[in-house]
Amino acid sequence: SSGINAEYGVSGVYPPRLRCFDTKQLSMKFERGMDHEVVAFHILSEDWKKIVLLQSNRYVEFQTQDGIYYKTRIPTFGRDLCYYNRSAELFIGASGPQVYRLNLCKGTYMSPIETISTGVNVTHIHPQHSLLMLGTDSGTVECWDPRSRNRSAALAIPNTKNITCLQSNKILELGVGTETGQIILYDIRSTSPILTKDHHYEKPINSIYFYNSDSENYVISACSKSFKVWHKDDGKPYTAIESEEDICDVAWYEGSGMFFFANEGQKMKTFFIPSLGPAPKWCWFLDNLTEELEESTENVVYDDYKFVTNEELEVFGLTHLIGTNYLRAYMHGYFMDMKLYREVKEIVNPFAFEEYKKNLVEKKLQSQMTDRVEVKKLPKINKSLARKDMHKGSKLLEDNRFGSLFTNPDFEVDEESEQFKLINPTVKKHEPKSSEFTMYNSASEPEESEDEEPVQVRKIKRKREMKLVSCENESAVYSKKTSVATAVPLGERLVENGHSSTSSTQLFGAREMKIEIEKEKKSFKSKQTEEMEQHRTERRQLGRSASSLLRKQRGKFWRGRKVG
Repeated sequence: SSGINAEYGVSGVYPPRLRCFDTKQLSMKFERGMDHEVVAFHILSEDWKKIVLLQSNRYVEFQTQDGIYYKTRIPTFGRDLCYYNRSAELFIGASGPQVYRLNLCKGTYMSPIETISTGVNVTHIHPQHSLLMLGTDSGTVECWDPRSRNRSAALAIPNTKNITCLQSNKILELGVGTETGQIILYDIRSTSPILTKDHHYEKPINSIYFYNSDSENYVISACSKSFKVWHKDDGKPYTAIESEEDICDVAWYEGSGMFFFANEGQKMKTFFIPSLGPAPKWCWFLDNLTEELEESTENVVYDDYKFVTNEELEVFGLTHLIGTNYLRAYMHGYFMDMKLYREVKEIVNPFAFEEYKKNLVEKKLQSQMTDRVEVKKLPKINKSLARKDMHKGSKLLEDNRFGSLFTNPDFEVDEESEQFKLINPTVKKHEPKSSEFTMYNSASEPEESEDEEPVQVRKIKRKREMKLVSCENESAVYSKKTSVATAVPLGERLVENGHSSTSSTQLFGAREMKIEIEKEKKSFKSKQTEEMEQHRTERRQLGRSASSLLRKQRGKFWRGRKVG
């Protein structure tokens, strides 16, 4: 349920909570948790400081600005309550035939009102003549005078069992809402209804308000599915709002067109109908918004026309229509009737639909290609810089500010220049290093002929070599006092030690010699196995026998002889 006054609005939510909103600040003032669900509540003071709540556990709770003030319990489960300010009495309708009276001035229960029904669903006090109206679950409306505590009248509502809502208008009018979704207007002096309005949802009516102005009189009603505004005299609909969530209650800020919907959703819904009244003072900016969003009723002149240029008329061959009623001059072209434009386009280009299908298929294929992995191609200019950028993961190539750096040759970096080498002396080119080279049969390149077959080129791996070049006066190098071992040439000494030597036929200077150094055989043992073997050897060296620790078994002797 919900309620609102000039400055504050109060609502109950689920899980059981009470929230108070300050309309001047457009914010929530406080929030309080409840032990049980709130069935109905009433604001006793002009502000929010005194509130009475009827809970589902048969308790009536009074709260002030400090919190809970007092709790009292009623014999049966309560359904509705209303406050009579002239005698400071609280009338509580419950599931039994009695209406409980709680005098807030004396602080005691007064003698209850006995009805002719089995339960009271709705309680309402007329604001002008203070007549207490009770809607029962027997399909009747009972009117009581709270001063004498006597029944004034009883009205039986046809075709209904439960009365779910009551609302008075002016002095003599009464609106009754039923559980079948009907609103019945009565004059309290007569038992025959003035008007019956049906919501056509067969849902109970939970809210009824009367809107009175100098020109029009409306009735505002709501059920769990819809909110409707209709004329009071003839019942013609004025406007309606359908809600996705079930509407529990509707609070109207009187004098304006603003409504608050308490519903089963997470947020309270707010609607503003400008034709029913202006926005409240604390929400004045709504008037400016509605003026901007006001629908214009001007008719658009060229809705069914197509704008064409002079070039398009030449393609269509319709230049002879210029100046006739078929073309209307506008700016740099003409307006043509849409039907005429379609017919001419089909004649000029009969395969337009096939082209449209082809373009549509191409777009779908391109969209599918974008989902695949894209291979980024390096630009031709500043390729090394682009490669570094890709490795770093930056987006220099995608930045439009540096686009000319990879497209304009004026910005190309010359890596072979001396200036670049001085600035970047340790730049390594990202080129694949090949450990193989080609070798031909002869020193010169082979000459191909028609009769001879092409020479097959084989690739061999480059071997590590060491060259020793001797000078002409070799004897000057060695002294006369050299030993016999050192006087032996280096090649012979290497052959004796097991190294093979090869000499080339080509001579550069006095003499040349090539020495092939054999590669050390790599052990394929892993590091872990080597460590395990080393550990075992160390254990063998440090290991000691445990035989000395064991006791030697002595033999058994009997009469000086060894038996066992």
